[in-house]
Amino acid sequence: MKMFANSDINRVYVHSGLQSLAYNLGGVFIWVYLLKAGVALPLVFVCIAVVILSRLVLRLGVVPMIMRLGLRKALMIGTVLDAASYLVLAKVDGLGPWLIFYLASASLGTTFYWTCFHSMVARLGDEENRGAQVSAREAIFALCGIIGPLAGGLTLSFFGPVAAFFVAALVYFSSLIPLFGMPDMEIEKDVDISPARKIFAISAAFSDGVVASAVNFVWRVALFQTLGESFENYGGALAVAGVVGAVMGLGLGKLIDLGHHKRSLQIGMGIMAISIIVEAFGFHATWSAIAANMLGAVAGPIYMSSMMAPFYNVGKASGCTLRFNMWGENGFDLGAGLGSLLAGLFFWLGFSSFWPIIISLAGCANLYRILRNNQKQPV
Repeated sequence: MKMFANSDINRVYVHSGLQSLAYNLGGVFIWVYLLKAGVALPLVFVCIAVVILSRLVLRLGVVPMIMRLGLRKALMIGTVLDAASYLVLAKVDGLGPWLIFYLASASLGTTFYWTCFHSMVARLGDEENRGAQVSAREAIFALCGIIGPLAGGLTLSFFGPVAAFFVAALVYFSSLIPLFGMPDMEIEKDVDISPARKIFAISAAFSDGVVASAVNFVWRVALFQTLGESFENYGGALAVAGVVGAVMGLGLGKLIDLGHHKRSLQIGMGIMAISIIVEAFGFHATWSAIAANMLGAVAGPIYMSSMMAPFYNVGKASGCTLRFNMWGENGFDLGAGLGSLLAGLFFWLGFSSFWPIIISLAGCANLYRILRNNQKQPV
């Protein structure tokens, strides 16, 4: 198949699959683990915001380093730093120095990692097969979402955080292997991104960040609470949802590559909006929370395929995927960080999860508007 003929993007996706498995083994438990360790609910979201918003400052120093190192070497550094943060997390037992150390290490690691990863995918991917390639990656993520949470939840419950987060870190470190032998991908010098593309990157990613603050953070914590704050139940619910999500997304990716961008965008944003509404109303009871989580697992890959395929293509056409993605990452961090701070404020004031979840509909609607306008008049 043509979508698998690109050996470099295949290597990146093998790496990404291992990274996703590590995330599902440990990363999906980070914030609920802090809650279980005694960090108050509003402070959990302050911690999330600290990690995300501090990347805006760290990126000022990280991007010049990436330009000197090249994308491959910088991605490998980000992989090592982010994996090591799991080892620090295992020592956290509430508010204290280890929590501060974890927040600092996670901020630095994710700043390196995500700035490089999306730049590399945009640069190496094929425009004519972009939708299928992105949706194939989302299917890999969904498959990892079956094994990882189930194994991670059981390990946390029976062997404790040191064992669970060590295994996650070990898998994360192994994701370095596919990156060896790839080109370093030096960064182009003296490239200016057009103002229109900067605005597109910031605004689209900001809206996605608003959505992510609800579905990736608020919803996950609400689900954990509804399931009795049990790592086993939480991991099992994520695994069941992963079975459903694993079969979704590939068809939409082919739809994008065949030129049905308008229809795929409507499907992707529409099902995410429905998922947000169902999650906002469904966290109160176990059965409705599990059902909402399954719908979210279906919506996630389709939403990401319909968004990231055009986002990567604009980035590749910009002349420098790193500079373009820097603007995008700044936009995402603003949206996700402010959304997390707002969620923390809601919880401090005594509100339920309904409001911090439902307001992410605004981000979904704005993202649809931005991507729809780009279809009419590409930037």
